[in-house]
Amino acid sequence: MYVRIVTFGLSVPAEDYARSAVAVAPAFVEWPGLLAKWWLGDAASGTYGGVYLFASREDADRSRDTEVFRGMAANPALHGISVREFDVLDAPTAVTAPSLRAA
Repeated sequence: MYVRIVTFGLSVPAEDYARSAVAVAPAFVEWPGLLAKWWLGDAASGTYGGVYLFASREDADRSRDTEVFRGMAANPALHGISVREFDVLDAPTAVTAPSLRAA
């Protein structure tokens, strides 16, 4: 498995972002190999983003060619975008997240 962590600040009210997130969420379901996406928000620090769990690094690579991913960088509502990606360490993760063993 492979994980992407995206964080950013907002140039719009958090409520506007939340409405937009609900509207765009179905587009992520179309990404082959995306097992889950968790939407993040910390109003106190103004940091928002998402954690994406992919079946493989190749699936994460393919997702970068989608309109949704490319549109993130061009979205004026988002600033200071950080994208980090990691391999999942399978053995310890199988202990701490047993429901993901079959993923």
